[in-house]
Amino acid sequence: MNRAKDRGTKNGPDCDDPIHREATPREQLMTGLAVVFLVLSAVALRQIEHAPEDPGQLPATLLLALCLPLGIDALVGFVRRSDFTGPAIRRLLVLLLIPPFRIALSPYAARCCVFLPTLGWQKADLDLYERMERTFGIPMLFMAVLILPILAVELFWANWVAEHAIVRLILDLGTAAIWIAFCVEFIVMTTLAPKKLAYIARNWINLAIIVMPFLAFLRGLQGVRLLWLGKGLTKAAKALKVYRMRGLGLRGWRGMVALDLMERLLHRTPERRLERLREILAEQERKEARLRQRIRDLESQVNAEKDAGDGPD
Repeated sequence: MNRAKDRGTKNGPDCDDPIHREATPREQLMTGLAVVFLVLSAVALRQIEHAPEDPGQLPATLLLALCLPLGIDALVGFVRRSDFTGPAIRRLLVLLLIPPFRIALSPYAARCCVFLPTLGWQKADLDLYERMERTFGIPMLFMAVLILPILAVELFWANWVAEHAIVRLILDLGTAAIWIAFCVEFIVMTTLAPKKLAYIARNWINLAIIVMPFLAFLRGLQGVRLLWLGKGLTKAAKALKVYRMRGLGLRGWRGMVALDLMERLLHRTPERRLERLREILAEQERKEARLRQRIRDLESQVNAEKDAGDGPD
């Protein structure tokens, strides 16, 4: 515990805050609960895939139980920090609506600071963003590659897989691990990204990989049929055949992983790295140009006020 405090102070001196030091043990606990939330979500998704009509209640019950401490902690941190600005309110809403974001998003954080499990409190600047991008690089490349043998086994040996429970379990664990890894990367990198919407737009494949499996819920939601009224809508609902949408969604997200693998491989070439560095340089140059223009405008305004003051009465 003390090592975590020292590590946070050493690596993030700009974030050495009394509330941060006090909340460090709570951060470790809540980060762990957020990870457990993701794991249970993966289990629930796999259960729904295998038995959409009877998905089981245990994972869903545990997920609801975890929402309570995570939600209470988000509210306590919001009040404890006493920051009622727009960004703090948006952060609170994200934590209440998407509890796994607690992995990197803290209600106790001062502005521009984050808590990362292995690094402690850090200043969320471009340097940390690039460090984490490099950290995730190789592990996420491995996770993307892992989907290829899983797809091959499920495609070419489907009957054999159906007869061996151990093989099904291994495939389920592999699929769940890939999904969890993409979730963690997306949460951390979105939290650290200077322009979050631009990051999401640039990494839409990762978001699709995370969202696609939730289409499996469509088959399990029997109550959805009650929303269809009239004969025409009833026929449309039957023609839709939700279970096919569920299968399409599951195949789609695995295809997205394969597509993400291709993009990651392409981005690791010297040409793509060079292009990325040029994009960063161009963005910095645009910021510098805007800053210089503001300086010139203010200088002109100050000189004009001086000339007006020095003029004849």
